[in-house]
Amino acid sequence: MASDEPHIAEVSPLTRFKLRAHHSRSLQIGLMMLADALMIAMSVGLAYLARFEGRILAEYTPYVVPAVLAGIVVFLVFLWAFGLYHVVLRYVGIDVMTRLTGAVFAAMVFFFAFDVLVQQFVGWRVVPYGVILAGCAFAYIGLAALRSVGRLWVVMTGAANHGEYRVLIIGAGDAGSLLLRDIETQPQLGWKVVGFVDDDPRKTGLHVRGKKVLGPIDDLHRLAVWHDVDEILVAVPSMSADRRREVLEMCTAAGIRTKIVSGLTSDATSAGVADLRPVEIEDLLGREPNEVDVDLIAETLTGKVVAVTGAAGSIGSELCRQIMNMRPSKLVLVEIDETRLYELYLEMNRLCPDVAVMRICDVRDDRKLRKVFLEERPAVVFHAAAYKHVPVMEDEPEEAIRANVMGTMNVLNECHRVGAERFVLISTDKAVDPRNVMGATKALAEMVMLSAARYGISAVAVRFGNVLGSRGSVIPIFENQLRLGGPITVTDPGVTRYFMTIPEAARLVLQAQAMSEGGDIFVLDMGEPVRIVDLAKRMIVLSGVSAQIEYTGLRHGEKLHEVLVHGDADLIPTECPAVNRLSALPRITPEFPEELHELIMQARMGENPGLKRFLERLSRGEFEWREGDEAPAAAGE
Repeated sequence: MASDEPHIAEVSPLTRFKLRAHHSRSLQIGLMMLADALMIAMSVGLAYLARFEGRILAEYTPYVVPAVLAGIVVFLVFLWAFGLYHVVLRYVGIDVMTRLTGAVFAAMVFFFAFDVLVQQFVGWRVVPYGVILAGCAFAYIGLAALRSVGRLWVVMTGAANHGEYRVLIIGAGDAGSLLLRDIETQPQLGWKVVGFVDDDPRKTGLHVRGKKVLGPIDDLHRLAVWHDVDEILVAVPSMSADRRREVLEMCTAAGIRTKIVSGLTSDATSAGVADLRPVEIEDLLGREPNEVDVDLIAETLTGKVVAVTGAAGSIGSELCRQIMNMRPSKLVLVEIDETRLYELYLEMNRLCPDVAVMRICDVRDDRKLRKVFLEERPAVVFHAAAYKHVPVMEDEPEEAIRANVMGTMNVLNECHRVGAERFVLISTDKAVDPRNVMGATKALAEMVMLSAARYGISAVAVRFGNVLGSRGSVIPIFENQLRLGGPITVTDPGVTRYFMTIPEAARLVLQAQAMSEGGDIFVLDMGEPVRIVDLAKRMIVLSGVSAQIEYTGLRHGEKLHEVLVHGDADLIPTECPAVNRLSALPRITPEFPEELHELIMQARMGENPGLKRFLERLSRGEFEWREGDEAPAAAGE
């Protein structure tokens, strides 16, 4: 602090006074009271002149000065009592004006009462009623004007002190206006709003809180470059998910950091700086929510014992959250990772106490699995436990077979033993024309499910592509690489993948299982495939990190493009637009059970040079068409 004094001494007295007033709350209150006193004195004087039309009668003249002094004292007391000297001018609004109304009204009542009391002693009114009424009215207008001008002065001087961090607001509606107001009341942010852009052509050229609507959103790139914008703020509650994604694509294409008002689907009554959050990749890849039949799903889950294997995984944990909303009688969390299992249990217990139970169990351990199923006796089983990382499974095919194939067999066997009503296999697009161990084992898991469905178990599989943000997936890997400053590694410039959010995938899995009586493979609508290099470029822009992209080449077993159906097979629409039924299913041959048993025995025995070839041959079965669907004719027929 001592180091500041020489600096203060060097400036002019006026500047020194401003600095002291800025840091001294008591000095600020004193100046405000002085301004109010002057305004009250003027108001009482004007009231006398108005009452007597400019010429005060001689009998009232001696009481003018005492009336002015009394007015100042009484008004200041009531203004203090109503808390009007403990407000921040920057936030003067309806609340402050309501308090001011109360203070002036109370002062007026006091003056009338006092005047009547004095009249009882002296026999005539010292101050005419008209003076009291007019004085209070003038005082109210003047005191309100002081506070309004005070707020305007604070905002204007604050705006003049804003920094040079230039921001552009998308959306000139209520949310954008509220956001601008919040920015202007926080000069410490150092932001300078250069204007708005909006899709409504009628707003172009208009001003919102003094800031011009520069043009349409489609001109965003040009306007951002012209006005040297450092950051874009998106505040458009009414914007559809598709349009919002287009707008965010424009922002990333312009290479400008972007924030978005969180909860854009809600009302915009409180949009402000605190509601801003960085744009996430889910905002760019997400879609409009798909409607599901909640009543139909509830029929299969409400009041029943439901088990989820791999419960603490990305998909498993989200399934548990959504299943809990359907009020099962018990939710059995089957998981091998004890730490994440316990964390999930605590979360489920907060949602609905005494419904979730923890069971540490490896689906490869048929004895422990049998014990769990006999004790819990689940009616519906969601099988999400699996090994999924392609490069790891290429090096460990035995483990992939034991977990993904044998584990599925074990769970199905126990479902049959306890008479479970439904079994749901979480599958993947990598099961289509598999080129790697992971995909081949999931293709076999689908065949195991179909085989079990023929023996009376209501078993279905739900197939979808990558989910955003799952452990070990591309987005968390990119995020970690960006935290380290780059580079971002991409296998190939042309590689594409399908993406879906975890909540959407879980919701549609519940919908699919509720629509089937068994023996189906459902494929979720994944939208359009996304180029991974484009995804990397977007994440670099969103992060603000100047990272490079390096290409490493496709790893063994990886495809350049994933597909959702085999060959000439097709997808059959269902009552849910985002869920399709596969038109052709793998043919389960009479030799399949024996060959599957042999594969599992070889995997149990350990390393086998021919295991991958055996797995590949077994997973590439022939297909049979559903009743009512015809296979496409061969070329030339």
